[in-house]
Amino acid sequence: MAQQRTRIVAGCMTGTSLDGLDVALVKIIGSGLDMHAELLGHHALSLPDDLRIALMSLAWGEANEPIVYLRAARALGEIHAEGLEQLLAGGLVPPIDQPIDFVTAHGQTIWHAPKDEQGPMSWQLLDPWPIIQRLKVPVCYDLRQADLIAGGQGAPLTPIADWVMYRDHADVVANLGGVLNVTQLNADPSQIAGKDLYPCNLLLDGLCKRYFDQPYDIDGALAKQGHTVPALVDALYEAIRNAIQGHRSLGREQFSPQWFERLMATLGETNAAEDVIHTAARLIATQLGGTFREAGQPKERLVIAGGGEKNQTLVSLIEAQSYYELYRSDDLGIPCQAREAMGFAVLGALSQDGVPISLPQVTGAKDPGVAGVWVGR
Repeated sequence: MAQQRTRIVAGCMTGTSLDGLDVALVKIIGSGLDMHAELLGHHALSLPDDLRIALMSLAWGEANEPIVYLRAARALGEIHAEGLEQLLAGGLVPPIDQPIDFVTAHGQTIWHAPKDEQGPMSWQLLDPWPIIQRLKVPVCYDLRQADLIAGGQGAPLTPIADWVMYRDHADVVANLGGVLNVTQLNADPSQIAGKDLYPCNLLLDGLCKRYFDQPYDIDGALAKQGHTVPALVDALYEAIRNAIQGHRSLGREQFSPQWFERLMATLGETNAAEDVIHTAARLIATQLGGTFREAGQPKERLVIAGGGEKNQTLVSLIEAQSYYELYRSDDLGIPCQAREAMGFAVLGALSQDGVPISLPQVTGAKDPGVAGVWVGR
């Protein structure tokens, strides 16, 4: 038997929550949909405050001069290069006997407009050249445009990567990120289902910021102090339903500061903050519980990943669902914080092999073709 092709690929991801950069080094064995992916190591670093503030301003659509975009893109490229250098030089990966083949970088989504009048659009900001200059490797980036120009919403892209990474261990993969997105796996890749389902950390962090002036609920401690209030369930559900109606993909655009202002006015001042946050967490868990379910199905293996996995109250509420046998991605050898960065390494390898990474049944694209812009090669 001929020896299978082996590549070393780095993946990079900054998420909707804008809390930091995750980088992962991945060994890709084989090609196309026959590939297997092995995580070699990962690293996370916080975004500098000035960069995070600038990106938040861009993501909210605030007025900025062009130089602000240029500086943010360059700074993102520099922090990517720095994170990758730290990963490679910090003893975080075992010795490898071949150089990195390339880097796949998602960039920071600063505007997502899948229903624009001129056609679906999305902007992942990144200047890749600092990575190329400092690591001397090619970069694959801008992976959503092929889907968007083919009429898709450009998201979610992770279902095919989830299939490569988890197909032997899970039936459903849920990412508890800024947005809760889910993948229903299938032995046949053409039958994979996936969707952006609900706001997750965008909602919980937004409430935590407004009630307690904290960026997030550490370990879900605030939510743990509250309880579910039926009237709050109705108010939150209606506000979220109106925001996401008609959207296949979700982002900050649906949950803007103005949306939160309207929500806070609707909730009023008489509800305990802990009750609001707890009720929001229960609503997220409930939405996940009914996804892809049909009456009489046996329990499915649910793998959770993403930053929300650290919210113990949210995880407990998900775990209380009788639909699933719950596993953390860490239990399967892929730390939850590494999952998306590793997934983008896989997406880059698939793109290099000429495999379309977006699934028409997920994004709505028609013949999206091969994705990714390659530079430095």
